[in-house]
Amino acid sequence: MKNLRAKIAQQTLKLLKLRKWKTISIDNICKNLKISKKEISKNIKNKNDLLKNINQYFDDCMMVEIKSLEKSSSRDMIFEIFMLRFDLLTNYRVSVLKIFTIFKKNPNKFIILLPSFITSIEKIAKASNIKTVNIIGRMKIKVLLLIYFATFLTWAKDENTSLDKTMTVLDNYLKRAENIIKFFK
Repeated sequence: MKNLRAKIAQQTLKLLKLRKWKTISIDNICKNLKISKKEISKNIKNKNDLLKNINQYFDDCMMVEIKSLEKSSSRDMIFEIFMLRFDLLTNYRVSVLKIFTIFKKNPNKFIILLPSFITSIEKIAKASNIKTVNIIGRMKIKVLLLIYFATFLTWAKDENTSLDKTMTVLDNYLKRAENIIKFFK
């Protein structure tokens, strides 16, 4: 199913590049992939599930790429993994920015996906050897989530392929967060 989920995410992103979100349906995706609706109905029941699936797709791609990163400090790993994720998003920039527009127009969609985003951040924290089990750990997840979304806002405007602005903003946010965490320790 993982391979099918990846194909569904890729097809959704492909369609989203060409069309508006409201014109995309599960039926379109099934037709383009030449699969029955029944084949995907176990995991994809509605358009919100399509958005969750896209986030999961980026998580899966990110987790594959993380294996090639050289181990370093938690802070450096967070930086590298966040930038890796932004690089993945850049491959689908037009589609991702359309999804962002969906969230701006309908914040409820964002709220529905928030647990999925938290899971993504938890995966990043784990890959960075950040403990998240106690109160401080849960606070770190929330701070990383805020940093990710604040940096995303810069990424959305950063049209330079090197993502220099995104990297600078991310580095600054991580420095500030590190100081806050030190304060609470």
